[in-house]
Amino acid sequence: MSSRQQQKEKARAEREARERADAQAQQRRKRVQQLGAVLAVAVVVVVVLVLVSQGGKDKPNASNGGAVAGASDARAMLAGIAQKGTSLGDPNAPVVMTEFADLQCPFCKQYTLDVLPTVVQNYVRTKRLRLEIRIRNFLGPDSDVAARAANAAATRNRLWNFIDVFYRNQGTEDSGYVKPAFLRRIATAAGVSPQLVVDGSTSAAYEKPVKVAEAEATAAGLTSTPSFLIGPKGGKAKPLSFSALTVDAFTQAIDPQLKALAQ
Repeated sequence: MSSRQQQKEKARAEREARERADAQAQQRRKRVQQLGAVLAVAVVVVVVLVLVSQGGKDKPNASNGGAVAGASDARAMLAGIAQKGTSLGDPNAPVVMTEFADLQCPFCKQYTLDVLPTVVQNYVRTKRLRLEIRIRNFLGPDSDVAARAANAAATRNRLWNFIDVFYRNQGTEDSGYVKPAFLRRIATAAGVSPQLVVDGSTSAAYEKPVKVAEAEATAAGLTSTPSFLIGPKGGKAKPLSFSALTVDAFTQAIDPQLKALAQ
C-alpha cells in the first residue's frame, strides 16, 4: 500500500473513531437528559403526593393537638357588641335574624368564618339587626356534647365567642374530639370558665335549649344547617332564602328584608 493510501486509511480510521466517540458521547448525553427528565417528573410526583396528603389532613388546631386557633379574631369581631344568652347585638334592633346551627357542621363553619364578620360589621354594629342562634345536635354524639357546652357558655354571655372559636378549631365529624380537654381549651380562649363548660357538656340542664332549638327548626320547616329565620322584633319570622354561603349572597338576601320591614 502506498504511503498516500496509508495516510488516507489512517485518516479515515481516525475520523471513524472520532465519529464513534461523538456518537457514544451523544448517546450518553441523551441518557443523562432522559434520566434527568425522569427524575424531574419523579420529584414533581413526590411533591404533588406530599401536598395531597397534607391537604387531606386537618390543619393543626385544638382538635388535633395543635394550638387553639382564632381566639383573637373572635374577640376582634365581637368587641364592644352586647351579648346576652343566645343574642348578639342591640336588643332594640328592629330586625332579628335567627341562625340554626350544628357546631360540627362544616357549612356552619363556612358561614361563621366567611360571612358572619361582615354581617356583624354592616348590620349588627349599625344596630339594624340583632342576631340569635339556636344550637342543634343532629349530626352525632359530638354535636350533642358541643351543644350542651355552648349553652353553658351562653349563661355567661360568651356564647358567640365560644362558637366562633369552636368553629375555627372544628375537627373531623364525630371523631370523638369533643372531649373535656378540647372544651377546656376552647372555653379558655373564649373567655369563659372551662369548668362551667366541661360540666355543662354532660348536664341535662343544658339539654333543654337543644330540644327547644330542634322544635323551633321543625316548626319552621328547617331541615339543614345553617338555616335562618328573619323578621321584625317581636313579630313573625320567616325563613331567609340565600343562594350561597357568601357575603354577596347574604347581603342580597338581608337587604330587601330590612327595607321591607322598615316600611
